[in-house]
Amino acid sequence: MLLEGKVALISGVGPGLGRATALAFAREGAAVGLAARSEDFLADTVAEIEAAGGRAVAVPTNIADEDACRRAVERTVAAFGSLDVLVNSAFRGDPSQPFETVDLAKWRKVYDVNVWGTLQLTQAAIAPMKAAGGGAIVFVNSMSARKIRLNEGAYASSKGALNTATQSLALELGPYRIRVNSVVPGWMWGPNVQMYVQWEMQARKCTEEEVIAALEARIPLGFIPPQEDVADAIVFMGSDLARSITGQALDVNGGEWFH
Repeated sequence: MLLEGKVALISGVGPGLGRATALAFAREGAAVGLAARSEDFLADTVAEIEAAGGRAVAVPTNIADEDACRRAVERTVAAFGSLDVLVNSAFRGDPSQPFETVDLAKWRKVYDVNVWGTLQLTQAAIAPMKAAGGGAIVFVNSMSARKIRLNEGAYASSKGALNTATQSLALELGPYRIRVNSVVPGWMWGPNVQMYVQWEMQARKCTEEEVIAALEARIPLGFIPPQEDVADAIVFMGSDLARSITGQALDVNGGEWFH
């Protein structure tokens, strides 16, 4: 019960890491506000948490909308009385096109979610955290900003911006006892990587085992970290076990990238 008595707001509660994080926070005793665009999925996740004895509230939110970000924070505070932890897990993927020919409006859409949306939600969370005497903000980042891949410039650079924002906000918000950190997954077993594996199987006309083996060969620990392991790292950063940690990035990638 590392988060007993705490209230958390988690964005991007879709079928992958966001859901795993919500379940992990509830398991550790936090009351959770769940933010995402899909109301049906939010309802299912709330029901799952409540069935296990936890407390959760759905707050349908498009984080690209500044007013929606403010309402998500307000509804979470109204439901549970305060806000101690914000997990920024919402993201938009890359258009996967060469920069020379891509419509930069597509890059802007990535930034609208990954950078501006994340910062809007973060800004809205500061006042209730100050009122509570402190808090923890966790950005879910990406190894893509460290280990650059071809035609992923929009996503990688947006996550690179969040790397710097982590440190800048940690410095600014530290006097209020608000900690700001990043958790940085690499390859992570969950819906997105599962889809990638299927795509590779079709493109290379090979088996699932062969695709997975090629990924695991890059990872010193020899396995693709499951999304639940990344969720546990986020729990750590949101808990009082990390009370002296701010402005840092915790890489969860099985050793594929050392930073």
